[in-house]
Amino acid sequence: MSQYPSRNRQQRGFTILELLIAVGIIIIVAAIAIPNLLRARVAANEASAVQSLRAVNSAQIGYLQVYPDLGTYACQLSYLGPPLGSTPVNSTAADLIDVQLASGIKSGYAFAMNCTPPASNGTTGYEVKAAPTGASITGSSCGTSSGRCFYTSYQGTVYIFNGVGSSDGSPYSLSPIS
Repeated sequence: MSQYPSRNRQQRGFTILELLIAVGIIIIVAAIAIPNLLRARVAANEASAVQSLRAVNSAQIGYLQVYPDLGTYACQLSYLGPPLGSTPVNSTAADLIDVQLASGIKSGYAFAMNCTPPASNGTTGYEVKAAPTGASITGSSCGTSSGRCFYTSYQGTVYIFNGVGSSDGSPYSLSPIS
């Protein structure tokens, strides 16, 4: 008898070649799926940002109705948010948007709001910009793979905000979202 086992006996387990083929297939499937997953995540964050801007518009209308004596829109997101602790609702914590949006960061987007100067009739406005976290709110990186930027104002329309100066000399261009 030979000291080496017979080749006819059944082997147990997988060969190295079979394992390498399985790992290769997994890598190919992951290479196809991961970019699609990332695009879906960016699209979901963009949809959340647009909805958050619409929520700010609705909250500003509510703010004007609840605090008509102020005669102005809320100039900070935190004014539209919930009060801290057991503090009652007031003009600096109106409880009209959720705490996450009031903090200025929600679903991968950073939000910046400010009031516009009074018009000749004494009314003020507001504008809100949303940019992907990590992107510049001025829009220099808007429209990159990290997502698009968005803008809204007291007029109520939500726009895609590219942040790049246009040919007519305006600081940025806007495209309305339907």
